[in-house]
Amino acid sequence: MVDKLGKAVNYIDAALSFMECGKAMEEGPLEAKSPFTMYSETVELIRYAMRLKSHSGPGVRQEDKQLAVLCYRCLALLYWQMFRLKKDHALKYSKVLLDYFKGSPKVPTTPPGWMGSEKGTTGLSSSLSPTAKHHRRGSNGGSSAASLISIPQRIHQMAANHLTITNSVLYSYEYWEVADNLAKENKEFFNYLNTLSGPLTLHSSIAHAVQYTRQALQWIRISAKLN
Repeated sequence: MVDKLGKAVNYIDAALSFMECGKAMEEGPLEAKSPFTMYSETVELIRYAMRLKSHSGPGVRQEDKQLAVLCYRCLALLYWQMFRLKKDHALKYSKVLLDYFKGSPKVPTTPPGWMGSEKGTTGLSSSLSPTAKHHRRGSNGGSSAASLISIPQRIHQMAANHLTITNSVLYSYEYWEVADNLAKENKEFFNYLNTLSGPLTLHSSIAHAVQYTRQALQWIRISAKLN
């Protein structure tokens, strides 16, 4: 296809099928591929489609903005579904991390004795690189040692996993807010869509989101003469 809007619409239509597939995987027997992976790859497909057609700048049509709202809505819902699938893991990580940091020793307020002078008897200070020496000096020219805390690899990995999961919630709310702001520029379109299909919320089912978005894509195709 030559028309970029037409391409983007077709890719989003395909993404809706992938969303349905992910939901079927949730409800069906265990598959080799997890629904989380399906939703994650669908996010990438939607992002690719959005790069095909910008919704801002000169020459942008109303259909471009309408499609962008639909994309952001789908992204928000997908990230919410991804969080929901990993929520139990996040709660487990949160409990372990809270217990660990509650019992961890306080950060020392004074540096070890061997870091108190640039001329240590052990020779460690004199072997520091200029960069390391720079980081040890305070803004007032005095000597200040950064406190180093040793964290077990297991705790470090849990913290990284916890951040990845909870970030899904942040992305979900962020994309939903962006969609809300863009939708204000096409109130008539989305008000009519809400009346016909029922309002879409962050807690809508995948089935409702797919039906809602497919109806909107049909109108965009007609309006932009893509058929």
